[in-house]
Amino acid sequence: MKLIKYVFVVIFVITNLSVNAQELKKTVLTIGDFTYSASFTKEDVSLVRNQIITAVQNSGRVIVVDNNSATKNELKAESERRKQESAIDSNEVADMVSLNSNSILTANLEQLSVTKETYEDIDYVKGSDGKMKKVVKGRYPYLKGVFTYSVTITDCATGMVQAQRNFTISDGGVDFETFQSKYKSADEVHEGIIRRCVNMDEFKVLILNTFKPEGKILQVNEGNAKAAKSAYVNLGSDDGIEIKQILEVYKELDIAGEISKRLIGEAEIIEILGPSRCLVKIKKGGQEVQQILSSGGVVIVQTRDVKVKFFGGVK
Repeated sequence: MKLIKYVFVVIFVITNLSVNAQELKKTVLTIGDFTYSASFTKEDVSLVRNQIITAVQNSGRVIVVDNNSATKNELKAESERRKQESAIDSNEVADMVSLNSNSILTANLEQLSVTKETYEDIDYVKGSDGKMKKVVKGRYPYLKGVFTYSVTITDCATGMVQAQRNFTISDGGVDFETFQSKYKSADEVHEGIIRRCVNMDEFKVLILNTFKPEGKILQVNEGNAKAAKSAYVNLGSDDGIEIKQILEVYKELDIAGEISKRLIGEAEIIEILGPSRCLVKIKKGGQEVQQILSSGGVVIVQTRDVKVKFFGGVK
């Protein structure tokens, strides 16, 4: 019975190590310090931070580590627990649990201002001279808030800025049925705008365009001597890719000992086959892909830049 229990524990440990090893293939992004002006409270910063963490996690592209004291204590406790409950080497546990960061995201909450504005209810009527004239039917006061903040992503190894984005969020206005201000006080404006300051689609675009997994075409799946129609690529679920994503296709070039690449086409992910394998449809450049692979060359693929759709979502 003890032997069976021991075998079960070993299998459990190996499985967990395997899963975490796959996860480590993704970029580890630490959420670092947030700076803020006197316009904000610590509670404001916490609310914004939690929204940003959720948005980054929803991208599926990176592993998120929240670098605050509470999280550090939890990681340390978990590391100690695993060392006591298993025979895993302490360094492996530390690597598995702490997840050394590749990049760090910081933010600066710059300003949140509230102003009194006036909405004019206007109409256009034809005057005695036959010309259309603007008529103000009423003027209605309301409160408007504007929140500005910036986000910076930095490479931990080089200290180079990988991405920087400024955000401006505004909120306020009148109810067009009652012409009453949406917010009754400056405090209401402040609270309302802080709780909805992060656009999930915009943050997904920021993360997907900053962290682009790169892979290679392994072999042609379907095609002929002239052109490749579909192929296997060494990118999979561990890389945070999705079906229907577009990959840019490049020819690898060796110029005087320096490796570079030239864009030759594009491919669409049609099936994810595992942690590090997917099937793509060659949409452009199939003939050149076939020629390069046939001659023993290397074809590189990389996810393409995405943007927010007009009605929401990412394309």
